[in-house]
Amino acid sequence: MTATTIKLDSSVRDRLNEVAAAKGVTAGSLVEKLLDEYLWQQRIELVKQQMRNSPQEVWDEYWAEFHSMDASMADGLEGW
Repeated sequence: MTATTIKLDSSVRDRLNEVAAAKGVTAGSLVEKLLDEYLWQQRIELVKQQMRNSPQEVWDEYWAEFHSMDASMADGLEGW
């Protein structure tokens, strides 16, 4: 991995270092984790938006499959 420098306000840098130290990680790994979490949340928001925009027939198919799978939960097979 190649290291680089980014410009941050000193108060942001200090807060970043404080949180990283409290978690026992480097500032760089904390930034990486925060970015990964942010990008994950963005993907989730996109999926949610796509679900909201799905036509009714897609939802009808989804619920039909859901109910067929839900019925299999009552098959008496505990622990599966």
